Amino acid sequence: MIRRILIIAAMLLIPALAYAADFIPGELLVILKSADTFELATDRSLRSSDTQTASIIARHSLNNYEPLIKKSTQQQGDNLYLRLLSSDPDCDIMTACRELNDTGLFRAVSPNYNYSVLLNPNDPMVGSQWYVTNPTSGIKLKEAWDITTGDEEVVIAIIDTGLDWSHPDIAANAWHNPDEIAGNGLDDDANGYIDDIYGWDCGQNDNDPRPAPYHEAGMDVGFHGTHCGGIASATANNSLGIAGAGWSCKLMGLKTTNGDNFSLGAITTSFNYAMAELPDVISMSFGGPTADFGFIQALIDDAVAAGIVCVAAAGNDNNSVQMLPAACDHVISVGATNESNQRASFSTYGTWVDVAAPGEHIWSTIQSNYSFDFLTELLYSLSYGYDGTNPYMYCDGTSMACPLVAGVCGLVRSLAPGMTSDEMRDHLRNTGDNVSYDQPLGVKVNAFNAVDGLATAAPDGVPALSALRNAFPNPFNPTTTIGYSLNATGPISLRIFDINGRLVRELVNDMQTAGDHTAVWNGRDDSGHALPSGLYFARLVHARGTESRKLMLLK
Repeated sequence: MIRRILIIAAMLLIPALAYAADFIPGELLVILKSADTFELATDRSLRSSDTQTASIIARHSLNNYEPLIKKSTQQQGDNLYLRLLSSDPDCDIMTACRELNDTGLFRAVSPNYNYSVLLNPNDPMVGSQWYVTNPTSGIKLKEAWDITTGDEEVVIAIIDTGLDWSHPDIAANAWHNPDEIAGNGLDDDANGYIDDIYGWDCGQNDNDPRPAPYHEAGMDVGFHGTHCGGIASATANNSLGIAGAGWSCKLMGLKTTNGDNFSLGAITTSFNYAMAELPDVISMSFGGPTADFGFIQALIDDAVAAGIVCVAAAGNDNNSVQMLPAACDHVISVGATNESNQRASFSTYGTWVDVAAPGEHIWSTIQSNYSFDFLTELLYSLSYGYDGTNPYMYCDGTSMACPLVAGVCGLVRSLAPGMTSDEMRDHLRNTGDNVSYDQPLGVKVNAFNAVDGLATAAPDGVPALSALRNAFPNPFNPTTTIGYSLNATGPISLRIFDINGRLVRELVNDMQTAGDHTAVWNGRDDSGHALPSGLYFARLVHARGTESRKLMLLK
């Protein structure tokens, strides 16, 4: 009887997990437009030469700061990301946020909001991977795989509760940092992160991004990131478990939870890591309040400028209310459908939702690196097909639709490496299926159509777009050679940008013929001045797209 009461009480907590609009008390996240009016003292106190700003900082006791960006990737200059900490336990963070925004000295200011994963567990589920096998309600993945099974060089980053890179169905597709030596306690690639082989735990600041228990609405949802990762690119054709949409694409884990929070601060660190390592796609199955639009839009803008495709879950509130990051510009927002080819009953909708994809009764991987607590395991066994042994189960939500689309984006990027986030959104819209839903949900993604045109657009043996190869040497000092190939004669530009997105050097801006080309960069700007050590980006722009590669200058 006691066990039955516990089950009923816990199941009352299961209906849709919506985003939490709370924030961490006493913390404010800011992006400075310019460091000229601020002094970042060595004692971690923030001072401003602007009288009004100094008064606001003092009145709210926000003098102490912590950098949100690693030292190796954040230079003393524009666009500094900081966490301001108030020593006043009664600090009115919302008022402080508004007042600092009004000064005009900040690119963005936001409370350190807590975000929530966007899953929607509600009823027992049956079946497995219907979105692959069902010819009507699926997205034609099997047909797409006949054209491409992805590229091992394409990386999908999962910003979530953690990715179990040791899972038997994920291990072979887990991204490995090629410039880092495991276990030597050194930051070999000088990106600010030590021994970051599989990604980074941005919630607890360590090098293991695998999940840990994280409770929402009374149950452990630490599995969420691994479930999303499996949908995006669990290892296929390995006689085990499931096949992820991206098939051969690699998965980068960016964990944002610390046991208590899924905070905007940790999300910021995740974007910082992504900016350092440049995955092709970022999958974001979480949501938060639109009050901090400016701050998270700034993160998106930086990622997109670096050539990353951003995909986000639209939400599970069965209404048209926008949430972040899905509602941000340059993000592909994803609604959810069911096996009846209808809008999933929980899915957020509206003209702002770009595309739809299956998100109900989705079977995928869950964590294998730790066990659920008794009550959570019992609930998942009763409701979601978990057998208590094999690390797989069902789940519902736009959280599931989002990584499915991210996996399709990985397939597209394998054929069209230069496709930008906006171009990817338009491409998915143009190649999707027009399905009549009860509410606006965008077109349903069609994986076959998305890759078919790209694969036939170029002659055999010629890249569909161009290929911006890795520079050598990299890291480098004093020079590096950047190689690229073009499939047709046309205008191209090759430019170097710093970590803040500022153009520092134009290497090529000319009409060039088809074939292989190289350009040498000597670590100097257009005026001939030597640039400081740090992370830079080579960006190749050509007739059909843009590609970026990271460069590490060491002195």
